[in-house]
Amino acid sequence: MDGLHLRPVDPNQDAEALSSIYGRYVREAWVSFEVIPPPPEAMQERAQAILEKQLPYVVAENSDGRLLGYAYASPYRARAAYQYSVENSIYLAPEAQGRGVAKALMDEVVKRCKDRELKTMIAVVGLDPNVPTDQNQSVRFHLKYGFKSIGVLENIGHKFGQWTGTAVLQLDLSTP
Repeated sequence: MDGLHLRPVDPNQDAEALSSIYGRYVREAWVSFEVIPPPPEAMQERAQAILEKQLPYVVAENSDGRLLGYAYASPYRARAAYQYSVENSIYLAPEAQGRGVAKALMDEVVKRCKDRELKTMIAVVGLDPNVPTDQNQSVRFHLKYGFKSIGVLENIGHKFGQWTGTAVLQLDLSTP
């Protein structure tokens, strides 16, 4: 995408935009299992926590400096044996969808994870119970990117008055 600029998140400067982008997913989509959109202060704290762990948190801006999306890698689990595994997250503004922004963000996060010699990236994708898993946009994106489908955890989340599950996908970061 022309005019796209990737940079590390600035928790103070970007909190409002992060909250705005993510809040739409919380209110309208199955992607997040949160039900109340976190305020900018919470998004600021979350971003700072990722940076303190020296994990990548990247934002995409257009040529006017408007945030189009963000992606980050967070610890997969807290136990020490999981220290080389991360979980990825990507969220886009509506106008950024289908324009290559997600791939650009994923490329940058994966590169930074590989630079840290991390081994595995996990994607946990919230599923719309009314859409077949193989038609889920995020599942399709991750599969196209090179993730392998591990399976579906069924009926583990309740949102919008329905039970739903998550698809689990895995990317080996040690391969070229």
